Amino acid sequence: MPGYTASICCPATNKPHEPAMYTATELKYSTLHFLTGKAVSALLTFIILLLLVRILSTQEYGMYVLMVAGMELALAILSFGLPWLSARYLPEYRIHSSGRLLVQFVWKIIALFVLMLSTGAFLLFLLMQWLMPIELIHYTPIAQLFLAVLLLEGLSRRIRENILAPLMQQKLAQISLAARNFIFLMLIGIIVFQVDIQLYHVVLAEIIASVVGTLIVLYGLIQHLKIYRNISGKDGWQPPQPLKMWRIARNMYFSSLIVLTYSPQILIFITQRYLGIEATALFGFLCKIYQQIANYLPAKLLFNLIQPKLVASYINSGSMKELMRNANLAGKFSLFVLMPVIIFTWLTGDELIYQLSSGKFMSSGSYLLGLMLAMIPLSQHRILTTIVVAIDKNQIVLWSGLLGVLSLPLAYFFLEMDKGLWGPIIAIISGQILYNITIIAYLVRNTSYRPDTTGFFKLMLVSFSVFIIVQFPIVQLHGVIKLFVILFTVTSFFLLSAFLIKPFKAEERARLNSFINKKIFVW
Repeated sequence: MPGYTASICCPATNKPHEPAMYTATELKYSTLHFLTGKAVSALLTFIILLLLVRILSTQEYGMYVLMVAGMELALAILSFGLPWLSARYLPEYRIHSSGRLLVQFVWKIIALFVLMLSTGAFLLFLLMQWLMPIELIHYTPIAQLFLAVLLLEGLSRRIRENILAPLMQQKLAQISLAARNFIFLMLIGIIVFQVDIQLYHVVLAEIIASVVGTLIVLYGLIQHLKIYRNISGKDGWQPPQPLKMWRIARNMYFSSLIVLTYSPQILIFITQRYLGIEATALFGFLCKIYQQIANYLPAKLLFNLIQPKLVASYINSGSMKELMRNANLAGKFSLFVLMPVIIFTWLTGDELIYQLSSGKFMSSGSYLLGLMLAMIPLSQHRILTTIVVAIDKNQIVLWSGLLGVLSLPLAYFFLEMDKGLWGPIIAIISGQILYNITIIAYLVRNTSYRPDTTGFFKLMLVSFSVFIIVQFPIVQLHGVIKLFVILFTVTSFFLLSAFLIKPFKAEERARLNSFINKKIFVW
């Protein structure tokens, strides 16, 4: 692995050299592996999304959406703050501790993951028939079977995102994810050609694929941890006090539970309660697109790389200035990618949904646009959270989550007013805005952190100018060709406007170009 020299000894001390941690070289290699794997996984996930919405009936697809949303809720409830505890302290252990202490810390976290997931899956199995809506009670056996996916995929995801990511082992993480998605897609393809596929077959394919993904990630982690066996820690470093560590875990856990109350997963269940299973299928499909795009925004796509880098930059220097520079760059770059997508959705929403669902869902473009607008604050959400965790001010996250709950009554209000899916969508948007504003206000008032308002304003100016330009169609086209032409036009004009307005500072452009060893970023 780049950056490691564990087998080389210092002549004076006869101790192994300490490996260079979170260097530009290590980050570069990890990013390369990450992006390569994510490109493959993105393609496979998109194919799976389009395939399932076509081959399952509307009711079965709606039930599948509910089960996946339930799994996400269960993973959040059963996390008990462990992902953030790992995110904050695993980089510190890797930088300062001996290899023995690091490996012990890793396996303690994994053991806690297994304990929580197993306990939660068992309790849900016992309570499933009481948790199922009356009209969907006949799906109870399938929902109970899906708990195996919760256990297996939950553990695999926790190791990929919360252990391998801070260890900068994206190659292994992405191989396991791509293998899992490929096997799932292959199994679905085989079943489609053999029988009339039903939800039961989809769940079985999920279980088999999750078993393979989990075995790959566990084997790879065991092999990687052997690297740390002979590494000595830095003199004078002491492991963080358990009370301090669990204080962070506690604050982040209760904050995540609060944010969960107005998350898309909860709103999917509320939609099912108020609008029925068909509306749930539509909202679930839109949320899948929303989450698919959100997962590949730079701030979230690269978050498993950005997060340890942000934490490590503050641990190493104790400087808010360096943390602020990295955070502003990550936030602007995420918006730079997002804004053309929002403009494209604004122009093509109805046609895009019609083509993606093969005509199953129509006249839903405005709903998708609403979810795209929710991505603007979402693109900054985890960056801001990481800042306050890195500087040990995690208690503010709890207050941010509490203010975000004010968005939940909006969902009920619009649902009671028969405004359809606008209720949950407006709740998502307002919840994200309230959360971000609270953290930014705290940071500006109590630290030297300042958001790059000039850069963000320039990005909005670029987007507005492109939106005005592309309002005037040159040729009349229809179908998929129209979508590709508009996408190309929006992207081209956006890059041209960004080149003229330059939302990135010269120093930021230089850092990005240096990172990829090519002078590409001229915006």
